[in-house]
Amino acid sequence: MALMRWEPLGELESMRRMIDQMLGGTLAGRMNLPTLDLGRTFMPNVEVYTTGNEVVVKAELPGLDPKDVNVEILEDQVLLTGELKKEEEIKEDNYYRSERQFGHFERAIPLPNRVKDDQAKATFKDGVLTIRAPLAEAVKKLQGRKLEIES
Repeated sequence: MALMRWEPLGELESMRRMIDQMLGGTLAGRMNLPTLDLGRTFMPNVEVYTTGNEVVVKAELPGLDPKDVNVEILEDQVLLTGELKKEEEIKEDNYYRSERQFGHFERAIPLPNRVKDDQAKATFKDGVLTIRAPLAEAVKKLQGRKLEIES
């Protein structure tokens, strides 16, 4: 299992967003509170799951051209890099609100099982990148069994 980096400021921003959603709007905007500026760029949301014989990774990449995304797969993780570019420049004094994120991104996604990286395939449709990789043979053959605890 790969270690994931802990980002405490990211968790605070995530909590603020959840509170905003529960209250039906932006808490910072209503109470004139500053939002957390974490200096972050675009970070795609992902979901990872397994089927009977493969690991599937889906990443939301709305507005991206597949040519602007680089996908690398290893036995135990997927590496996504790319850049979401702003379509047009708008003068800052004309902005009312901007919640969209742009910029370079890098994301290492740990996989729950080892895969055959040489047989993985990636598709891109409607802003969603889907990566499918067959499970490594050793993983497919492993069958757990319940152990009785002796006392």
